[in-house]
Amino acid sequence: MGPENTRGIGRYIQELVQAMLDQKTDDRFVLIVRKPEHPFVHEPNVETVIANVPWYGLAEQTKMPGVFRSVHADLVHVPHWNVPISFRGPLVVTIHDLLLRHQPKSAKSSLSGPFMRGIKQVAYRLTVAQCIKHAAKILTPTEFVKSDVESFYPKSKGKIIVTGEGMPGMVASSWKLEARVEAIPSYQPLAPSYLLYVGSAYPHKGLDDLLAAWPKISTQYPDLKLIIAGEMDVFMQRVKVQASDLKGIEFLGRVSDEQLSNLYSNAVALVFPSHFEGFGLPPLEALAHGCPVISSDAASLPEVLGKNGAIYFRAGDSGAILAAVQSVLADLGKARQNAMLAAKDLALRHNWKQAAELTLAAYRQALRHD
Repeated sequence: MGPENTRGIGRYIQELVQAMLDQKTDDRFVLIVRKPEHPFVHEPNVETVIANVPWYGLAEQTKMPGVFRSVHADLVHVPHWNVPISFRGPLVVTIHDLLLRHQPKSAKSSLSGPFMRGIKQVAYRLTVAQCIKHAAKILTPTEFVKSDVESFYPKSKGKIIVTGEGMPGMVASSWKLEARVEAIPSYQPLAPSYLLYVGSAYPHKGLDDLLAAWPKISTQYPDLKLIIAGEMDVFMQRVKVQASDLKGIEFLGRVSDEQLSNLYSNAVALVFPSHFEGFGLPPLEALAHGCPVISSDAASLPEVLGKNGAIYFRAGDSGAILAAVQSVLADLGKARQNAMLAAKDLALRHNWKQAAELTLAAYRQALRHD
């Protein structure tokens, strides 16, 4: 959690904990964290336990079971698949996706040599299988992930609860969607400026498809730029090298929430060419800023964004990306109005309050062994 971990699972943990505390129940929460500073350190119903143990390694497997037991909790919720194999206490686990079953190369472990890469893949599969076997309840963000888990692990059937997630907290709490929708019709920029990509550069994110489409897009719209915001790790460095011969592309690296909000607000559209997503927060963030979304039709994205939340293209089809960009630029004012209207509907469907209620209900069901 915290400012340096506002994407992905860090965002999920922070938003979910806040929403559960907002329920004002008599529950007491113990947060096991690596650093003493976190957003809930002063909450009266929250106790902090420090366990500075790196994720996804041998130390996690050997040390964390003892940490879990030392808390004497009624229930342990591990918000990802990396549950220590030897832990046998009452357990709820969140499975955000099974990406590495589908695309093993979309992980930092894929940078290892063949032997270590194979070892890590075996460890991943064993860890996921064991956590699904021993969990009393399994939480997923979408029906897509639920079906995916059940197809790989049939014994999970009956354990899974789809809790959903919420519109991103960086905008949901402070933006009055109704008021903004009323203001949108007058918006008509003088000229388009940039398309935006937000996220990592893992292979499954489809940045190769966007780069393949870019020469035709930039030829047709020479004043249009492509801005890519995401951690400048080895995967992003590779993409940057791949794009070195292309004009009009800017790599920003990691950006703050404030910078990201400005990027969304002023972009022509967010392009999200991912081949696989368990949920996908950037498109929802974009829509909440009135930014049109051009998205692939892969995995959970149509379920999350709905019929009107994006202009879809077939995953992997770079030519279809150009057609989608043309559709947005044909009437950018209308595209932005549609984005805000979609955001208003999606905010009702994706909210952290509901996710918190379903999560707390899952805790109680797990303790009753329902």
